[in-house]
Amino acid sequence: MKRIRTIYWMSLAAVMVMLAGCLITGTVVITATVAPDDNGESIIVSNLDFSNAELEVNLTDDPTFAEHRDKIKNIDNIGFYLSAENPLTSSATFQLFLVPDTSLNFDSAQLLVDSLAQPILTGLTIPAQTTVTIEWNESMQYVTNLAEFKDVLQKGVFSLYPAAIPRDNFRIVIDSLVVIVTLTTGD
Repeated sequence: MKRIRTIYWMSLAAVMVMLAGCLITGTVVITATVAPDDNGESIIVSNLDFSNAELEVNLTDDPTFAEHRDKIKNIDNIGFYLSAENPLTSSATFQLFLVPDTSLNFDSAQLLVDSLAQPILTGLTIPAQTTVTIEWNESMQYVTNLAEFKDVLQKGVFSLYPAAIPRDNFRIVIDSLVVIVTLTTGD
């Protein structure tokens, strides 16, 4: 009987510690809508007109991020909701590059790549004259280099640059782009 009471109390103590840990830390999801633009229009990016390619993301505008910013323990994941169209007659592989410095402006996708910028989303093929929509959970298979960008995500402000392969001939119409960051917070 004494052994059963000991196991009971040890189990109860373990449950209390786990419960306290769950109350002290938590998972928070932050979203930032990047497209459509402020006028409600799709964003068009092409190799011929790359000047409007920079999409600034400011997670600090989100009240939840602002509330938990000083308590972030870990950036768990980044995902995207994306609806993009390839109006050309050949397929294109869509990419998003995350650039920590929002003051940089690239004139072409090739300059972006030559700058050693790393993609955060790559490998999404958009067939010719097709619109593709990917949900947050599906986007995880295309996310890359997350570890390199965790500090940038924690700061909350960065730029995204959409591009496509082939670099010499692409035109992508982004109807919707939402950045979704999952993080763990706690005291």
